[in-house]
Amino acid sequence: MMIDTHVHVVSGDLVRYPLNPGPSTNPWYETHPCSASEMRVLMDGAGVDRAVLVQPVGAYQFDNSYTLDAAAAGPFTSVVCTDRVPSDPIAPVEALVRERGARGFRWVTFVHDARLGEPRALWHALGRLGIPVVVTFLADRLPEFAELVPRLPAIPLAVDHCGFANLRHGIPAALGALAAFPNVFLKVSTHTLHSAAAGGDPADAIAELVAAFDGRVMWGSDWSQTHHAPYDAIVEEGRRAARKLSDAQRASFYAGAALTLWPELR
Repeated sequence: MMIDTHVHVVSGDLVRYPLNPGPSTNPWYETHPCSASEMRVLMDGAGVDRAVLVQPVGAYQFDNSYTLDAAAAGPFTSVVCTDRVPSDPIAPVEALVRERGARGFRWVTFVHDARLGEPRALWHALGRLGIPVVVTFLADRLPEFAELVPRLPAIPLAVDHCGFANLRHGIPAALGALAAFPNVFLKVSTHTLHSAAAGGDPADAIAELVAAFDGRVMWGSDWSQTHHAPYDAIVEEGRRAARKLSDAQRASFYAGAALTLWPELR
C-alpha cells in the first residue's frame, strides 16, 4: 500500500469553488491546478492507493470547501486550515471536524499569524478533538517547536517538509532532536528529498531519519504545488529514496506511519 500524505487539489469549477489566493508568490494553483478527479487518475497511474488532501492555503486561504468535498468522495482524507486570529478560533475547527468530517488541522506559521504556541486554547481544543496536527514552519523554528511539544496535547504532530531543514550536510541536530518525542512524525516531501540530494544520495538521509524516528516518517509528494516533473516521476523519487530501508521500514514509510495518523485510509 502507498499513501501520499501531502496533496493539494484545486477545483476547475471556479464558480462553486472560487479561488481566494493567499500571500503567495507562486501561482501554482493557476498554472498547474489538479482537481480531485484528476488526482485519482494520476494516483491510479502511479500506484498510489490513498492520499491526504492538505488545505491549499495559497489557493483558498481558509475556505476548506473543496478539500472537504473532495475528501468525502475518496480515496482521500482531509487536513483543514482555519484562521487562528479571531477572538473565537475554536468554533470553526470544531464545526469542520464534527459536521464536515475533517480529519486533521494544518497549523501554518508563515501565513497571517506566525505564532506557533498560541492561541493555547486552540491547541487544547485540538487535543479534545483528537485529530492530528500538521505543523508547517521554517527550519529556524525547530528549536522553538522542540521546546513547545512537551506543553502541547498528546496528539500526533506531523512536521511538514521536515521543517524545511537543510539536509545537504546530513540531519541537522535541531531536526534530529524531535525524535525524542514519540508523538512527533515527519513528512518527507519532494522538497525534503531535493534538499538531501544536494549533498548526496537522499536514500541515506531517509534511512537515517527512519531509524532515528522509529518509523514515524512518511512520504508526501506536495503535488501539484510541486510540479517539476509528472506525478508518476515524483512518486518514483519517493520510491527510490526508500530503497535502503528494510521491508518493514519501507512499508511504514509508504503507508504504516500515515495510517497511524489517519486510520480511516485503511
